[in-house]
Amino acid sequence: MYMEFTIRRATIKDKTDIINILQAAARWLQNKGIKQWGFLLAGNEDPAMEVEILAGNTYIAEIEGQIAGTFIASCEQNEWDVLMWGEKDDAAWYIHRLAVHQNYRGKQIGRQLLEWIETQLVGANSVLRLDCVADNPDLISFYDRAGYTFVGMKKDGEDRFALYEKELTI
Repeated sequence: MYMEFTIRRATIKDKTDIINILQAAARWLQNKGIKQWGFLLAGNEDPAMEVEILAGNTYIAEIEGQIAGTFIASCEQNEWDVLMWGEKDDAAWYIHRLAVHQNYRGKQIGRQLLEWIETQLVGANSVLRLDCVADNPDLISFYDRAGYTFVGMKKDGEDRFALYEKELTI
């Protein structure tokens, strides 16, 4: 069942709501034994979030005026992307912090967000890249079902990350 929503660029006024969605997702993952976005649970601010909002790279999906999901999409590599993927200069978009509000979990919002990114934001003849912690089998399965191809594993300290990409062609 697909839900109707609108997507818009986030503003700095949305920052607290976005952080709350990410913190709730991090708590949910932590309860499943998955370490992701733990720094947000420690009460730490996410300085990258404000930078990404101000750069126009952060989006929110709204259903009846309520934020149902969020993501960051950029056609420029940030430091994390370079660490994960190496220096790249191809026509690629990098997706980060895709999260769905807990009230909308299980309603295909995450899948719809990916579809919107693929068709409305990025379009044809591009590559979408994303990564996730390697110990999150549900998310890995989600990306597999969405047509993303596993292209490798990367370590950062003790953490391992699975790298995925999807070529968008006409």
